[in-house]
Amino acid sequence: MSEFARPALSEIYHVLAAHRALIVHCSGTPKGAGSNFEEPFPLDLAAVVAGKCQTGLSCSTVMPGDEFGDFNTANATGCVGVVLGLRSAQSLRDAHPRDCGSFMENGVRQVPRARDMAAADIDATISCRPRDAYNEWVIADFTVIGFFAAAPFRISAQVPVDFPDDVPDYLRGDETAPGFKSTSPDELAALAPELPVFSFVGVDLVSWVGGRWEQVDHSDVYF
Repeated sequence: MSEFARPALSEIYHVLAAHRALIVHCSGTPKGAGSNFEEPFPLDLAAVVAGKCQTGLSCSTVMPGDEFGDFNTANATGCVGVVLGLRSAQSLRDAHPRDCGSFMENGVRQVPRARDMAAADIDATISCRPRDAYNEWVIADFTVIGFFAAAPFRISAQVPVDFPDDVPDYLRGDETAPGFKSTSPDELAALAPELPVFSFVGVDLVSWVGGRWEQVDHSDVYF
């Protein structure tokens, strides 16, 4: 694996702090847009928490004020995910204001457009991200800091088929089809009680504590 120039880890975290941004790998909605796994939620995120996919995950940086509900203008590929940290500066395999063009090959996420990056280049992947789109950071050799959950807490799931009103009961079955449903901060917290659940409320970065959101500092996440 070739190593490209990166600023010190402290400089990368300084860029994140300047934007109050989190590195998040989402459980994709729709499935496949933001996840490398065939497993449905929550098995996809549980795999990351268990330390799988250390060879590279597609992530986005998200900030207070970002859009998560509207598919057309969302600033991430989902509403729910895991917050990742870097073990070293080389953990940041690649980053672009929009798409890196990354892809999976033999179980490894490839980054064909990777290049040397200074702190200003990394900052530009956030500050130059379109307002109605998401950026991509490819992260390898990571740590899992916590979960992320933003309203409307939508996840991909198999849901009951919605039959038309004129279909008689005897023709209605128990079929399911790919769709969406909502999870909750409590459901996420139950997956790994040792991990905090982060979100944004207005301009604040918050954590789910005792059934309510409490404000936290960005330095409590990345330090």
